[in-house]
Amino acid sequence: MKLTGLSVQNFLGARAVEVQLTKPVTLFAGKNGAGKSSLQEAIRMALTGEAVRVGLKKDYGQLITEGAESGFAEVEIDGTVRAFVTLPDGKTTPLTEYVPPTALPYVLDAQRFAKLEPNERRAFLFGLMGLSAGGAEVKKRMLAKGCNDQKVESIMPMLRSGFDAAHKEAQAKARDEKAAWRTITGETYGDKKAASWAAEKPAFDAAALADLQQRLAATDAGLAAANQRMGALQADHKRHAETAQRLADLREKGSRYARVDDKLVRDEAELKEWEAKVEDARQRAAGGRKVGLVHDLAFSLNESLRMVIPFGEMDDHQRANLADANAVLEKYSAEHGSIESAGAGDSEARNKLPEYEKALHLLQSAVANDKRDLAEADAAAKAIAELEAAVGSAPDEAEIHAARKHLDDLKAERSDITAKLAGQQDAERQAKQADERTAKALAAHESVLAWIAIADALAPDGIPGEMLAEALGPINDRLEQSSQDAEWLHVHVESNMSVWAAYPGLPPRPYALLSESEKWRADAMLAEAISHLSKVKVLVLDRLDVLDLKGREDLIAWLDILAQDGEINTALIFGTLKALPPTLPQTIAAHWLENGVVAQLKEAA
Repeated sequence: MKLTGLSVQNFLGARAVEVQLTKPVTLFAGKNGAGKSSLQEAIRMALTGEAVRVGLKKDYGQLITEGAESGFAEVEIDGTVRAFVTLPDGKTTPLTEYVPPTALPYVLDAQRFAKLEPNERRAFLFGLMGLSAGGAEVKKRMLAKGCNDQKVESIMPMLRSGFDAAHKEAQAKARDEKAAWRTITGETYGDKKAASWAAEKPAFDAAALADLQQRLAATDAGLAAANQRMGALQADHKRHAETAQRLADLREKGSRYARVDDKLVRDEAELKEWEAKVEDARQRAAGGRKVGLVHDLAFSLNESLRMVIPFGEMDDHQRANLADANAVLEKYSAEHGSIESAGAGDSEARNKLPEYEKALHLLQSAVANDKRDLAEADAAAKAIAELEAAVGSAPDEAEIHAARKHLDDLKAERSDITAKLAGQQDAERQAKQADERTAKALAAHESVLAWIAIADALAPDGIPGEMLAEALGPINDRLEQSSQDAEWLHVHVESNMSVWAAYPGLPPRPYALLSESEKWRADAMLAEAISHLSKVKVLVLDRLDVLDLKGREDLIAWLDILAQDGEINTALIFGTLKALPPTLPQTIAAHWLENGVVAQLKEAA
């Protein structure tokens, strides 16, 4: 990048500056209030869009020179591109025409790098040196440090957001694992305590547990046998009791045989009498005609034939039916006698017949019951003999009592064994749970250590510092070269991003403890190193008047070397001087500013 022309109008103290930059180095000098800083800030705003004295775009009107209504600053780059800013609207060069290099703000404002926080310096230098937080190199370095490979894989995506994001993520993971450890143990995490922590385990005797299990199995077997024996005794006792009761019932039934037999004889005789009495009553009630359905049918058939025969001729079918009917009547007569016509009948017999028939039915039922009871009594007598032969003797009550006591003793013994076994099993379970808690706590602790190792590896003084230390070689080499060329103090950047400076033979001093002129020289060399490594090759230095005469001469000599070696395309220097230097190298041009305009060259005072 090469600046080839400047044009500034009504920008604070720079009223009208038109300069063609024909040499690599250009000095702008003048007295206080001549517009030097205004010109330098106008150049910066045109190139980067960054305002120095106001923070808001609405305040850009305050940057216009008093009495004017508008202003602008324009910088010609490489003779073709024009970067500009207009006031008060703040309009700048479209990005389609000009995009400022990333490192440009650091070479236009030499103090900017020193003002950064360490993390900001690191991020900037990573960008400057083209270092990336992702990729195989970082992974390789983490694995070489012994980081857990699975956790390394999981953290790799976070590296896309930078080392700092990945470092914070690893720290968060470590905190999460510490919280997990606290949840498991119920205690406050400590790395030394966590390494040897073990959950409290209850006393547990595996041999006693095995013995109790064997005893329980043996007792259960004994209980099964005792239950079987007790069941057999109870079944035998029940069978004997039931047989005795049945014998008693059978004996009671057998004892009724003679009485039932006598009653049957009487009931059968009485039944016979009533059967004759009922038959007689039925005959008398029917008027001499036999009583019954078959008799009624025979009588009706005979009467029907008497009415049918006198009427006309019959065909063969009718004659056949008549012959069949006569044959039936002849059979009836052979079995029951002649068919009698019904008389008037006995009304008294007809009235008593239902009562007689009811009495007959009762006697028939009584005879049937007598026969049944007699059969039961006979069967009971036979069954008694069989049961008496099979019943045997009653079970011994003492044996049953002993069997019951043995069973109760076994049950009590089993309850005792079960209680002891439950205690041992609970102790075993608690011991296993304690072992599991111990293992989980150890795993959480190891995970904490693994994440801490990754966090340490990704910390600023870890892999980023290592990579930056390797990358700091070029910038520190450039600073060393500049200190030799300018004959100034030696400046270097440490891996922790601190800036130090030292004179030959003396111990280094941190940047914060340097004097104003020492800081200015350190800033100048840092800005030039950034310009060189970024290949921007532009440098802007304001307030060179902070240097004494020897320091200014050293600056001029240094810039001349850079220009002659082609290591700087454009260097703009601003300072308060009484007059322009009487002589300058061929690589350096000088302009005197007065009241915001470029005046004629002054003679040295």
